[in-house]
Amino acid sequence: MAEEMFCPKCGTKVKADEVFCPNCGAKLNPTAEATASNEENEEKVTASAESNQTMQRSVPAQPKKPLNKPLLISLVAVLVVLVGGYLGLKDYYQPQKQLDRIISALGDSDKNLAKYVKTDDPTLQNKLTKKNLKPTQKYFESNRQDLAELKSSLQQGSAYNDTYSIEQSGNAWLFFPRYKLNVKAAYVTLSSNHTGVAFYQDGKKIWTTKSGNYSKKVGPLFPGKYTFKSVGKISGRKLTNTSTNTLTSGAQDVSLRLRIATFTIKGSQGADVYLNGKKAGKLNSDGKLKFKDYPISNDLKAYIAIQVSGQTVKSNSVDIKDKLAYGEHSISPAFQGVVSKSDAEELLESAFSGAESGTEDSTTADLFVGQEDNSSYNDLLKFYNSFKTNDNIEDYNAEVSKVNSVTPTGKNKATVSYSVKYTFNNSGDAGDSTKVQQFTYPNAEIVKQNGDYKIKTIGVTKSADWEKNYSDDN
Repeated sequence: MAEEMFCPKCGTKVKADEVFCPNCGAKLNPTAEATASNEENEEKVTASAESNQTMQRSVPAQPKKPLNKPLLISLVAVLVVLVGGYLGLKDYYQPQKQLDRIISALGDSDKNLAKYVKTDDPTLQNKLTKKNLKPTQKYFESNRQDLAELKSSLQQGSAYNDTYSIEQSGNAWLFFPRYKLNVKAAYVTLSSNHTGVAFYQDGKKIWTTKSGNYSKKVGPLFPGKYTFKSVGKISGRKLTNTSTNTLTSGAQDVSLRLRIATFTIKGSQGADVYLNGKKAGKLNSDGKLKFKDYPISNDLKAYIAIQVSGQTVKSNSVDIKDKLAYGEHSISPAFQGVVSKSDAEELLESAFSGAESGTEDSTTADLFVGQEDNSSYNDLLKFYNSFKTNDNIEDYNAEVSKVNSVTPTGKNKATVSYSVKYTFNNSGDAGDSTKVQQFTYPNAEIVKQNGDYKIKTIGVTKSADWEKNYSDDN
């Protein structure tokens, strides 16, 4: 049962849990109030402590700002690009690699050489284009050895032919020295011998001669390979003269005179004759083809071609103008590695005279392919030995009287037709006499081995071309 309570001020009966007296309003039960107050204070303290602990855990005393990773990555990427670009450009603009690119462009007419070239001639500098440098490239494209020599000279810091040198021309990307090929200008004076003659440079008409003025100075030009031509009429006949020239720096003269000449091409019967690459006829049964009053140009070349075992074999090319300048009007183009008539005659004469003793001779054997094992060499020894054992022959002599023809059968080999004159001094019951015979060997084979001509076979003869007998009594 609950304990009864009274107001301490007025004595009115009150309930145990009341705080104020319902009669006078005095404050009742201070313990409950204190307890409530204490509980309230404890709750506040607890809440404050928990709040402080939470703040200590979530908010540092000195907070750090987080890193901006995208910005950092961007800065690193830019740095890598800059360093990589610098190293790449440094490698690209190495002097040797720049020279290599220049040499590569010089030897390839499909490349733009203009970006690698400079010149000290202001007029020529204005003509510095890919097209105008084609003659330079065409020359080195077809003359690789000269291109290699040019590169070697430039690597040593020397000029080539006093025409080409390597020089620095500013900087690339501010830091790297740029090198270019410095080229000196070339000039050429064309001349003819008649009025009204048109001059052409690489197919383009550039001038026509006038009365009293037969020459024209052309330039400046980039050094290189050019074709000049003159076209005019003499006595109503159209004549031309073409000259292909390699120009270097400085002044040069090119004569384009219009002239005619008569000459004969000689060689194997039936061979085709070509003038400047065009078929001009065939050699007749005598192995000749005559050209009468033919227009002579500076670059007129001739060669002959024959068919051997279904293949075309071509001779070396002959410069007609040079031959005529030396007074040669009978011209015989030679085949590569093929023995000439004079060399064939000397070789065969040495073989026949060397074997004439009828005994083995190692020096003579050296003239034959296979030396002592060569069947023709041994047949020749037996042939002469038969004369030696003939009691009616006092002495004998063999002489290669003529080489009739040399027919190429391929590179370094030919079939040779030649004639040998034998002289026999005989003795017998009828008295002393002399017999002279000539035999033709139509199919000897001579080849070139290790730079020397050798006899493979001496050929086979059938009967004497002619025979003459002389008696000592006459």
